[in-house]
Amino acid sequence: TKTINLSEDIFAGMDFTLRGEGRTIRHCEYFHLAKGRDLGFNAVLGFFAKLSNGTGEQILTRQMLRLSHVLHLPESLTFYYAHGGYYITQYF
Repeated sequence: TKTINLSEDIFAGMDFTLRGEGRTIRHCEYFHLAKGRDLGFNAVLGFFAKLSNGTGEQILTRQMLRLSHVLHLPESLTFYYAHGGYYITQYF
């Protein structure tokens, strides 16, 4: 289907947090510069629809439930607002 594996990197991070046993993830960002392109409203709307669909899939998974039991309060609140909580607060 079109919406399968929308957030595979997020799911990999959640699985690592649940099974990592104290290990850490090293994060490196690389920038690739190229000519910019003009993005219309529909292109931006499609991108945000893809992000919100991935977040909806994350909320329904067992990993999200397990993380809510494992994370401490500051980490849990950060995780909440960085994922599903963002869309909930934008609604109200």
